[in-house]
Amino acid sequence: MWYVIQVMTGKEDDIAGKLKEQGIRALVPKENRLIRSGGSWSQREYILFAGYVFLNMNYNADNYYKVKGIPGVIQFLGDSRNPSRLSYLEAEWIMLLTGENNQPIEPTVVRALGDGNYETVKGVLEKFENRIIKYDKRSRKATFEITICNEKKEVQLSIRLEEDEELSLAGAGRDGAEGAAQAVLKEAT
Repeated sequence: MWYVIQVMTGKEDDIAGKLKEQGIRALVPKENRLIRSGGSWSQREYILFAGYVFLNMNYNADNYYKVKGIPGVIQFLGDSRNPSRLSYLEAEWIMLLTGENNQPIEPTVVRALGDGNYETVKGVLEKFENRIIKYDKRSRKATFEITICNEKKEVQLSIRLEEDEELSLAGAGRDGAEGAAQAVLKEAT
């Protein structure tokens, strides 16, 4: 069963590592978040649920004391006799947001449609498309809603606009010459 523990913020990865050493599967969902600084976009690793670690374990006295014995663990969500468990669907969502081998997920590529809406081209948001509340083109984020232990949570993930992807590919050559040459060739055909 999947459980959620509250931990000291900033200690999520350390605690997850210690849990794994004790044979408990622990996940810390992260993304490579797009950050605008000095007029350009860069990526920085960002924990999606700061202060929380998700665990898959049998809840028994032995595992309870293993978890609680790790410095920085505050509590299980719920109470100590009956902690809250993730539903099957909630556990699937957390695994999707964790990425392969607990690596941060990459921003989702989206296409702007003429009517002000967006369409997912590729990325994890494809799995949450019917849960998206809003897109913010300016800050390059999409907000969607899921439940965690039956409580609604809004999650923000970074998005890349398809036209930005095309521009970065066009600029891949030296000083954009390769991209410009491709555009000329495309027009000629």
